[in-house]
Amino acid sequence: MATGNREDYLLRILRLTDGDGTAKTTDIAALMNVSAASVTEMLRALADDGLIVYRKYRGVSLTPEGLAMAKRIHDKHRIAERFLMDVLNKEPGAAHEEACRMEHILSDESAKNMCRIIGAAEMSSCGVCGGDCIKALSGVQLNRLPSGMPGRISHLKCDDPEKIRKLVSIGFVPGRSISLVNRTTNNGPMIFHMGESNIALDQELASLVFVDVDT
Repeated sequence: MATGNREDYLLRILRLTDGDGTAKTTDIAALMNVSAASVTEMLRALADDGLIVYRKYRGVSLTPEGLAMAKRIHDKHRIAERFLMDVLNKEPGAAHEEACRMEHILSDESAKNMCRIIGAAEMSSCGVCGGDCIKALSGVQLNRLPSGMPGRISHLKCDDPEKIRKLVSIGFVPGRSISLVNRTTNNGPMIFHMGESNIALDQELASLVFVDVDT
């Protein structure tokens, strides 16, 4: 039985129950536009795998394992959707449709890396990262990096997609090594060494980049 199809059922149950309570078979069928018989067949399979509790004529609820799986896929969708809109400038409708496909194949590691680029810290209890969340990251703001001290970009943090796209387009992405070459006076641009090049960046944009300093 296809993994994506199983996950779609768990997501629909999560949507109907908000993770707590019971969903009716008829409501699941209506939401997925399939027959009640097809829903019943899938629910029995999910129950056999310990992902739901299914009681005939009484509805279905998620087990802790099923809830965790549904929430992880749901949050991967949110992360992918934000990444597609904020970084790739996709229209919301197109981003949603593509995220529906990505949510089933996106690895936890890739989702975390996307978060580090878009600064998706609004999710209070992400099912993807657990405690390893962007909110738990610290780092030094790039505009405060001491001259000559090497570091590695940890994450970006900004509510403006245009600024995120600009930073990504010139190479300021998590994981890259970076050091400050020159700090100009009067709030002028700062010169950083990254890769094989020196790059000028104004201090406002530099403040949106967080760096783990090498010790």
